[in-house]
Amino acid sequence: MNALLLALGLLATLPAATAQAQSQQDLRTPLARVGKTVIDRARFLERYEHAVWIGKERSGTSIVPKHAFLLALIAEELLAQEGARRGLDQERPLKPILQEIERMLLLDALYRQEVQAPVQLTEAEIDSVARCRLRPVTFAYLTLPDSLQAVHLYQIVQRSHDPVGTWDSLAQLQGQAGQYKTARWGELAEAFENLLYVALKAPGETGPPVRIDSLYYVVQLRDQNTPVLVTPDTWEQVRYEAGRILRQRRERARFQTFMARFGQGKAARVRDSLFYQLAEAIQTQLALQQRQQPSGVPLRLASADWEGVRFTLSDALEQPLIEAATFQRSLDYVLDRLASQDFAVQAVEAVPYRLRQKLWELITEEFLLEEARARGLEYRFELQQDLQLWRTAYLARGMQRVLADSLRQAWQGRLWLVKLCRATLASEAEASVLRRQWEQTPGSCTGASVDTLDYRLAPTLGLAGELAAVAAPGSVLGPFAEEQQWRLYRLLDRKQPKDPEAAFQEAAREAVNAYVARLAETYRVTIDLEALEATRVIPMNMVLVRLLGFGYRLLAAPTVYPFVEWFDRIDKRQLYAPL
Repeated sequence: MNALLLALGLLATLPAATAQAQSQQDLRTPLARVGKTVIDRARFLERYEHAVWIGKERSGTSIVPKHAFLLALIAEELLAQEGARRGLDQERPLKPILQEIERMLLLDALYRQEVQAPVQLTEAEIDSVARCRLRPVTFAYLTLPDSLQAVHLYQIVQRSHDPVGTWDSLAQLQGQAGQYKTARWGELAEAFENLLYVALKAPGETGPPVRIDSLYYVVQLRDQNTPVLVTPDTWEQVRYEAGRILRQRRERARFQTFMARFGQGKAARVRDSLFYQLAEAIQTQLALQQRQQPSGVPLRLASADWEGVRFTLSDALEQPLIEAATFQRSLDYVLDRLASQDFAVQAVEAVPYRLRQKLWELITEEFLLEEARARGLEYRFELQQDLQLWRTAYLARGMQRVLADSLRQAWQGRLWLVKLCRATLASEAEASVLRRQWEQTPGSCTGASVDTLDYRLAPTLGLAGELAAVAAPGSVLGPFAEEQQWRLYRLLDRKQPKDPEAAFQEAAREAVNAYVARLAETYRVTIDLEALEATRVIPMNMVLVRLLGFGYRLLAAPTVYPFVEWFDRIDKRQLYAPL
């Protein structure tokens, strides 16, 4: 669930290029009907312009055929409707994910309503930062838990006639020898940048201790690298990066001011006893992780770790952790919110500090959510449209997972590659006669219409494959009625796939496409081919991130999975019926 806020996304409104390209088209024109749901031209274009298409490159542009993309959207809608029918959006893990997306969209709507002017930068500011980015710095650093100790070591180095040698000796005594880092402006905490790019002028100079979260850092400049030659293309690229980072920082500062203004005069209480239980459970999870990774690497809670925390505190989930005059938030609710955000610390001891910081951010967000709901922002058409888009995508993904889990269980021990010879006959009587001949002649595959199926995954071959997965080589299978004819099989050979997981994914994909084809017939899917052909598209661009104004966050993407093979399994006469 951590990936929720960090994965790729899509924009909520059509870009200017699309609006111009479609200015002469009716965006409400239906392209397909899936049950009672209509996929119109606007929805198709919105997804086509910015969707993440599995298998496409992450840079440049990609052209996906319109017909294939519409088939994938239809498959997504079918799986989503089936997932909704099964109530997947009311269960974990989908329910908390969708609730968090709704909160993020609501907070974003409030923020954009309050803060509308874009961040302005001068050319001089961008050039100044760009020059810094062209000068990577190398520095040594010490990490200390105590401010007095950090100041003491800093003073020792400052008084030394050989600051580099003294530093190395102290680092050895602290067990932190060899801690060096090379980075550019924009890749470091701002407090470090002020030291390394402004305060420290020459290699060997040491800066005063800097506090980051609950730890204290002492840094010593070791080298400054200035490029000899910078091409015009390189300079423009560096200026672009500098402007982007500056805007992010200005936006973040403006966001903090916004948060402080809305949180002013409001109070909430965190129950201490439950807080320390939560901090201890998080520390336990991170301690396990700390023993398995190198020192110096930030400790970060993954989805499985949060489930471990939840299990540890299962008896206290319904207890209120946050209490305010107008709301209470249970531990269960808080865990869902924390699990959707990045939670990283440099050391296990820093967990209480970081947790308290995250909780106060969450409390401020809860007050903001109250304000947004009081203004009725949750009923805005754009927000509901966005939310439905993500709901459909996640429901489809959840349904895929349900199908994959059930197939993995059903196919356990049966995922074989089988080689078969196959006879195709006109009647059951002919097939029965041939079966007796094959049984009387071991290894025989003679007949008028006999072909050989090279190694195929058994689950993709229907009933014949199911029997071949458990039969002995040489066995005769059938006859089976298939497509108004009869088929007889003999198992020639059977072997395990080299990559069982890849084989499973391939077989599962075929099974999902077959399932989608059955749903398409059940829901009576229809496509307006003429309207689709008249829809003008531009190549899929690579602006794949939905950037929220609120907190400069990224919202995860509805990913379009290219399930299109279901199209080959259904009656086209019904598919292209008039809408």
